[in-house]
Amino acid sequence: MPALLAGVGCATGPSERVPSPPSSQAVQAELGQRDVVQAGEEYTRQNNLVLAQGGEAVRIRPNYWRLRFALPEEGSGKLLELDFDELAQRVTGSRRLDITPEMPPTSRLFQPSEASPATGGSGFR
Repeated sequence: MPALLAGVGCATGPSERVPSPPSSQAVQAELGQRDVVQAGEEYTRQNNLVLAQGGEAVRIRPNYWRLRFALPEEGSGKLLELDFDELAQRVTGSRRLDITPEMPPTSRLFQPSEASPATGGSGFR
């Protein structure tokens, strides 16, 4: 009898829940992004450019990407930006960007007064 019950338990098979694969559109987008970044890295190698780290890619419209790579000057805030045509598999434009923020002008409120030692005053009003 126990052998019969064991056979019945095996006969029911796996659960009826079907595993769902990841969205093919999401997978294709990730693969496309990876391929585009690799193509941009190859472009930089062919043009003797040294990159500080891996790049990032953003699809701006179908088959057209904008890539950004950090340049190695430490703390420089400099980026290489590439425009990439995915269908033609080529870079269509490149720019070097400096993203270091400029100091905004200081308002009069935060500047030293005429009496301040910083401006040649005695410190007393």
